[in-house]
Amino acid sequence: MTNSTYDHIYFSPHLDDVVLSCGGGLYTQVQSGQRVLVVSFFADSPTNDAFNAYTLELKERWGGAQDAVAVRRSEDLAALKLLGADALHMPFLDCVYRQNADTGEVYYPTVEHIFGDVHPEESELHRELLAALVERVGGLSAATLYAPLTVGHHVDHILVQRMAFALAKQGCRVRFYEDFPYAGDTKAIRAAMDTLPDVCWRHEITYFDEQALAVKGQGVACYTSQISTFWANLDEMHAALRAQALLVGGERYGERYWQFPQGCAPTV
Repeated sequence: MTNSTYDHIYFSPHLDDVVLSCGGGLYTQVQSGQRVLVVSFFADSPTNDAFNAYTLELKERWGGAQDAVAVRRSEDLAALKLLGADALHMPFLDCVYRQNADTGEVYYPTVEHIFGDVHPEESELHRELLAALVERVGGLSAATLYAPLTVGHHVDHILVQRMAFALAKQGCRVRFYEDFPYAGDTKAIRAAMDTLPDVCWRHEITYFDEQALAVKGQGVACYTSQISTFWANLDEMHAALRAQALLVGGERYGERYWQFPQGCAPTV
């Protein structure tokens, strides 16, 4: 089991989400002497990562390596080393690779499926994530936990959020981060919150300095295979991170986190 003395544990659906969304605050926590762990859930390598048109497209976009997910794991380790956080990669496949073992049905064959609803056959997958997390990581109740708000409505983010709701029901302290770069659209943030209309959301902002912003950008730059998905080049990426931090923080750099009162966790 992973050391149970972490002050903060971040849940990253994929191998970049936490650094993209929380890198400034995370780095600031580390610099203040706090211990941070980032758990990436959908980090396993498939036996075949190019079995349909979309996974083939992703393989080529991610550099065409024999094992593109292994490359992404290496990128993540480099980014988190730079920020000073520990990493834990969990053995679950990204949604684009998941399929029915008996029929071969691909659950999420297109972009529309990925940003649609969780497939009915995966309605309990968040419980598997939770069981694996509890087996691998101790001290969950003592740490502050961070999970995606699900801005952008990606199915893997939704599953990790459902797992976090279950932890909140158990009394854990859970905060929800705004998934970047989707969080650049304020309407998308509101849409994520509107999926849970009965939750009394409240927010707080974590502020950080120029050095933290710079290190966050350096961390994001480690994800070489992912840059072209969102930006034309590294300069555009750094500009986007700065603009988002100022959008949240006003005259300072900030990242926003959402939470709900104790006992108010949604039913999962």
